Amino acid sequence: MRLNLATKVLIILVFGFQLNAQNDSISQNKKNSKVPFLFDDERQYFGAISIAYQNPMSYGDNFIGEGFEGKGGYNFKFQIYVFKNFFVGFSYGFSNFNNINTELLGNYTESTVEEISGVIGYEFIPLPKVRLGVNTSIFGNATLTNSIQSGYGNRDFGKLRNFGVTLEYEFVRNLNILLEYNWRKIKTDIRVPNELKSFFEEGTYNTLNVGLKFNFGSAAFTEKLSF
Repeated sequence: MRLNLATKVLIILVFGFQLNAQNDSISQNKKNSKVPFLFDDERQYFGAISIAYQNPMSYGDNFIGEGFEGKGGYNFKFQIYVFKNFFVGFSYGFSNFNNINTELLGNYTESTVEEISGVIGYEFIPLPKVRLGVNTSIFGNATLTNSIQSGYGNRDFGKLRNFGVTLEYEFVRNLNILLEYNWRKIKTDIRVPNELKSFFEEGTYNTLNVGLKFNFGSAAFTEKLSF
């Protein structure tokens, strides 16, 4: 009787250990096969700083699309990850253009667009070491400085809207190669006759940015608050 009871207990223990080992194996396999598209603890950061060269490309039936030709610029961006890969930040940059239609726009040779805005966005992780992000501007402003060869010029102002898509590759720890496409629109307050108002009330252009992004920290802002 005692032998049978001991045998039964031994069988139950062996079965229990075996079941637990199988569960651990299944959990490990799930962990290994997980595709962290939305979030990955091992690749969480607190913030990031990026700097990029940008190539502006004008388009559309408006004063920028018809009169400007892009010739380069730069962009600087600082961002904090608030929760997981959702971030807020600040963007500053400028795009340089040549005036290729002086009869339409006036007697100045070039224009520089200064771009300042807040930024919100999210970054996805489709592949190891690869990040795919989307972002949009908030409270954006643009200043257009028009100048001629002698240095004299004037300024125009407007509200900036931006939507961007980024692709990054981490080639060394915390340092990414950055490729970004931006769609930009400026709603201006340029004073012109009424018949030209629709042509000058907004300008549109795209930018293609190539640069570097440095990530720092290992926990999002809300996670630090919970410590």
